Amino acid sequence: MAGIGFRLLKLLNQESYLSTMQAYLYSALISSGPWLVTIIVLGLINVVQSHDPGAAADTTRFRLTIVYCYAFSLILVGIIQMPLTRYLADLLYSRDLQMYLPTFVSAAAIVGTIQALVGIAAVVWLSDWSLLYRSHAVILYVAVSITWVAMIFISTVQDYHSVSFSFVFGAVVSLGGAYWLGPKFGAEGYLTGYTVGQVFICLMLVLRVAVEFPSHLPVSFDWLRYLRRFPSLVIIGFSYNLAIWIDKFIFWFGPVGYRADAFLHSCELYDTPMFLAYLTVVPAMSLFLIRIETSFYRSYQGFYSAIVNKKSLRAIRQQKASMVSSIRLSMARLIKLQGSISLVTVLITPYLVGLLPLTWMHVSVMRAGTLGAFLHSLFLLLSIGLLYFEFRTETVYLTLLFLIANGLFSWATIGFGVAYYGYGYLAACYLSLVVGLVVLDYKLRNLEYITFAGQPIG
Repeated sequence: MAGIGFRLLKLLNQESYLSTMQAYLYSALISSGPWLVTIIVLGLINVVQSHDPGAAADTTRFRLTIVYCYAFSLILVGIIQMPLTRYLADLLYSRDLQMYLPTFVSAAAIVGTIQALVGIAAVVWLSDWSLLYRSHAVILYVAVSITWVAMIFISTVQDYHSVSFSFVFGAVVSLGGAYWLGPKFGAEGYLTGYTVGQVFICLMLVLRVAVEFPSHLPVSFDWLRYLRRFPSLVIIGFSYNLAIWIDKFIFWFGPVGYRADAFLHSCELYDTPMFLAYLTVVPAMSLFLIRIETSFYRSYQGFYSAIVNKKSLRAIRQQKASMVSSIRLSMARLIKLQGSISLVTVLITPYLVGLLPLTWMHVSVMRAGTLGAFLHSLFLLLSIGLLYFEFRTETVYLTLLFLIANGLFSWATIGFGVAYYGYGYLAACYLSLVVGLVVLDYKLRNLEYITFAGQPIG
């Protein structure tokens, strides 16, 4: 995301309150667009549905359908997410932007086709829904999947206004459509209205990619060879996205979950506070896009430029010291900002009962989830840093550690009772972050040796 981050940084450097607010708002929408739209729109629709006591069953099915669409689409798209990102980075480095659109068309076609087959199989074999509801569930699933693919490409677009507008207007359409159709047609109406807005977001992002990267070249499937060339990136993308959801799956399908409708399982006692806890790290994602990655990239580029240009060892070490300082400063900024927000959230959580869809049973889970999400944001920053330095194997182990720990710890906390829900996720994030910091510290201290020793002798 460093490309679009630099353009937002120019807006931020105008040094006015309005430009600062605009920069961070754009940054939040671009870095967390699908996530923000989903949680905010679902929350507002839930308020509308709360005034209709007869809509309880429709509310649950509608909400879980959307959550499952986002969960499984993200996990499966994760298989190609990192290799495709690497391929686009290589194209950008060689300034071969003509290949962007042909690559996007092929990636969207492959993902759309596979996800359509997966969605159709799921709703046909595992549900007894109406044909209308099944159709819109599949359309939503495919649209969200293609949106994930488009999010990879928009990191280099120039017009961040259009990207932000797509998410805002799509959210308005989803909310308005669900509000208008839901009371008339029940679950089918809510899903239809919501899906229209998400399809709009998908189409607008597709159009943005086509406008930004026009090309006369045919469709290209060249990026598929990166799946074989970088199997570690396949593992990282899939395991990381699965790790995000594994604790929810355990609560949904474990002894404390319940079957809400068809194949849709839930655990409301865990889901609601955890999803709200994730909202608290939007500032961290925004800061990462607009400040952290841009400042780190400059020092990172300076270090490797010194090596490529055959500067002296002293000059290389000076550049390395500058880069390490940038990493530490970025970590400090993130800890100060996000740590403060998370701490305040933990303290005021009891006062949010009644104002948000929280009960007193949710307070403990919300607090653990908020602290876990804070550590998770630090772990994400650390993992991206390791990938910048091509430490893919180490990142594979870290993401697998996060996946296994989140699964095991979350399962263990179920046995301890409600008071410990969410602490499995918190412990997994803490363990992964600590191990990751040890790995990153070792790699940075020996970075010159690792860089030169890793070069081919010939």
